[in-house]
Amino acid sequence: MSISKAFGGSGVLGCIVLILLAPVIAVCAAPAASGEPTTRPAGGGDAFAPAGDVPKKPGPLKHLKIDRPGRRVIVDATVMLRKGLLEFVLCRGGVKDHETLLTTDVPPSSLHAALLVLGLAPGRPAQWITPAGKKPVFVSPRGAGLEISVKWTDKEGRTREVPITDWMMEVATKKKMHKTRWVFVGSDFLDNGRYWADLEGLHITVTNFPAGVIDVPFKSTDKNAFLEFAANPAVVPPKGTPVKLIIKATKGSETAPAARMSFSVDALGRIKMDGIPVVPENIARAVRRFLSRHADASAVVRIDSRALLFDHERLKEILEQAGLKRIRFRVLTPPAEILPRTSAETARALAWWKDRFGRAEELIVDPAEDAAAALRHIERRRKQIEELSELWADYATRLKAALNEHAAQKKKQEKAGDKKLK
Repeated sequence: MSISKAFGGSGVLGCIVLILLAPVIAVCAAPAASGEPTTRPAGGGDAFAPAGDVPKKPGPLKHLKIDRPGRRVIVDATVMLRKGLLEFVLCRGGVKDHETLLTTDVPPSSLHAALLVLGLAPGRPAQWITPAGKKPVFVSPRGAGLEISVKWTDKEGRTREVPITDWMMEVATKKKMHKTRWVFVGSDFLDNGRYWADLEGLHITVTNFPAGVIDVPFKSTDKNAFLEFAANPAVVPPKGTPVKLIIKATKGSETAPAARMSFSVDALGRIKMDGIPVVPENIARAVRRFLSRHADASAVVRIDSRALLFDHERLKEILEQAGLKRIRFRVLTPPAEILPRTSAETARALAWWKDRFGRAEELIVDPAEDAAAALRHIERRRKQIEELSELWADYATRLKAALNEHAAQKKKQEKAGDKKLK
């Protein structure tokens, strides 16, 4: 299937998928993005500086197919573990090879995006909640229902397909794992904007690991001494066997009660809904439409600490008035400002840089690289301020024109009134 067909044309869903599938996300497994300083002066650093230019179009969907009529996502994978305890069904190769049944080259964000193409929304991962005056209570993962099967060619050359649970067994009973419905919980975006599952390399977990994209719908510990599932060596083919992992949406999964929206507010008060810029006037309608499909919907709001309190309260009021009851706000606090605001701060920052340059041979990271990254960030911030200045200048020009028009109209009316009196 072509990417354009998979996206179903333009619209918000297509934009979300484009963002998730952009190659920059797949590269997020790197511990640090190029273009960001790895060391900073005291009182410097900006957690919200872009990691780099985001490509306008995603790369091809390698090793992943979307079957919209069949409501399936098919992932190319490889058998990794034939015997041993399991924490995961599917991971990126080289990440959890000692505790995952299968590995793949597909980024977790691509799997997430493919499930969005099927019309599904991410749900809620496992969590502990503490009601007032009561003991903590475990809440199982919730979200759109999925069926997962595995297809391969056996040593006799026959094509076979079985539920993935056939390849797993329960540690306590040594019997085949009971067939289960899986849930699309969806991983989260970290405070630096990176997709958590891509950083960890996790697709499907059987231990309620919060970074996973898909989970089991019941409590399952990730403590090594109490792991509940293991690979079934009696049926799992040899390590290295290529397989197709087939993930199918169950009936009614598009309207699963538990579903999650995400919002972000940047330093200038600009709002994004599920990664797409949105004006405040359009948010309530979108939320009500989402609630009409998902009765137990929730939202996560990430707010830049440099945003105004007004921006926070305005969005909170919009979401609550639209009917959202489960809202989690996360204020993202940068380490400090990289750009000085006074001449004294400028002098201190320059002294810090000169000291770094003077000791360059002693340092692990060349300070010239950090300085170049800082200069790029300064240019980005200057551009943002220039754009804002242009916006305000245009606003002032148009407001002045409206004021002059009003004054002229008022003067005309006054003259007309004077003529009548005469």
